[in-house]
Amino acid sequence: MTEQQAIQFLSEVRRPLLSLHKAILDHERAAYEKEFGPVTPAAFLQVLINGSGFRWLTPLSTVIANVDETLDDKKATDADRIAAAEAVTTLFSSELPENAFLPRYLPLLQASPAILHEHGKVAQVLRTAEGN
Repeated sequence: MTEQQAIQFLSEVRRPLLSLHKAILDHERAAYEKEFGPVTPAAFLQVLINGSGFRWLTPLSTVIANVDETLDDKKATDADRIAAAEAVTTLFSSELPENAFLPRYLPLLQASPAILHEHGKVAQVLRTAEGN
């Protein structure tokens, strides 16, 4: 992947990743509230930050933050941009044995039509990266 391809990929994958993240959070919040009752957005944010049951989302949140930082950083190198793009593709790859995200994520594709829909948008962008 060239630097220009990485920039294009990061620009194209950013919005679908954010939409996927929101769909996952909406699903997880509904499940949490079903078990524990309604919570305010601030209270749920504290649960997300401090609750060990949501640590599996950290890799997705980190990748999104990295995409944003890399796109905004005028001093980012070619290697930085390519590494950020590779981090996105690696997150959704089952080839990484220590991937803590996928075991919790994959069942959500069957549990939530909204998450599956947003995953499809991310997958479409990922396929363009595979062709590069």
